[in-house]
Amino acid sequence: MCANPLSDAIEPDCQTVFGALTSEPCRSILQSLERPLTASEVAEHCGLAEGTTYRALERLVDAGLLRKQERERAATYAIDFDEVVVSADGDDLDLEVTGPSRSAAEQLSVLWDSVQEEAGGG
Repeated sequence: MCANPLSDAIEPDCQTVFGALTSEPCRSILQSLERPLTASEVAEHCGLAEGTTYRALERLVDAGLLRKQERERAATYAIDFDEVVVSADGDDLDLEVTGPSRSAAEQLSVLWDSVQEEAGGG
């Protein structure tokens, strides 16, 4: 298992990740996102309606596959994983999303941003 004490607090569950990966708009975004882009840029680049794009981006952020970074004018979204590994253990599936290495301060910042967003302050 992971030695990171924050991993359970910031790692998404299997259903959330599988849901994002089985969504066509989400896969389209992941396949085409080569650098951080705003939602409008993603919509234009992928040929998606803005509403569809926003829903897919949030789904990918919730799944831990994209990182949302708030900016003055508009948030940008960037790929936030190196690999997704699914393994079978008897009747159970285990899923691990491996992301870029982050310091404890960066992990706490991500966790705090999530808390603020959930509380309606972000």
